[in-house]
Amino acid sequence: MLKNGDESDRIDSAPSLAEHVYQEMSRWIREGTYNPGDRIREAVVSKELGVSRTPVREALRRLQSERRVILEPQRGAVVAELDRHEVVELYQLRQRLEGVAARFAAQHASLAEIEEMAYILDKSTAATDDPKLLNQINWEFHNALYSAAHNRFLLRSIEAISDAMALLKGAKYVPPGRPAELLAEHQRILDAIRAREPDVADEAAQDHIQNSLRVHLQMGFHINQPCP
Repeated sequence: MLKNGDESDRIDSAPSLAEHVYQEMSRWIREGTYNPGDRIREAVVSKELGVSRTPVREALRRLQSERRVILEPQRGAVVAELDRHEVVELYQLRQRLEGVAARFAAQHASLAEIEEMAYILDKSTAATDDPKLLNQINWEFHNALYSAAHNRFLLRSIEAISDAMALLKGAKYVPPGRPAELLAEHQRILDAIRAREPDVADEAAQDHIQNSLRVHLQMGFHINQPCP
């Protein structure tokens, strides 16, 4: 029999448990533990996190409402995958946000933040033969750029974009020939930030994302031009 307060404690703990499961599953999708098209088994998640299936189902419903998970009749919960038009729409928004981030960084970044971005780029020169590591360093650079922009509302928008990027097939893969391009594009952004040239930084960042769109369309949909 529950003692006074036990029942309310249990009720209060339920939302936080569901939130924990949701955050963990979001991280798994974001980091590539689960990729677009992968099936998510309730029993596996329940065992992995040491919880019942109830908070797992709650988390899946929340992810479904965010269109990051879909429910298929035969397979159950599956990580969603962006179609061609969604990819273009996502990159169009990301292109603008990256430009704003670079512009703000050119205006507000501290010397320490600029040196941190330079350090990250130095690491990428030694990782050209390791696509997984290079992808990680790539995101380190972008995260450092976002932080250097010093705008909390921009950060929130970028976080939403990052969650959607995880639904892009091939987003965690750097194809052959791209590493050298990435380094040059990132260096151009950093040089503009270091020179305190917001317009140039904005343009460099937008060009970089436009090139990334071209690469992802070629990898994911085998086409050379973005759809209108």
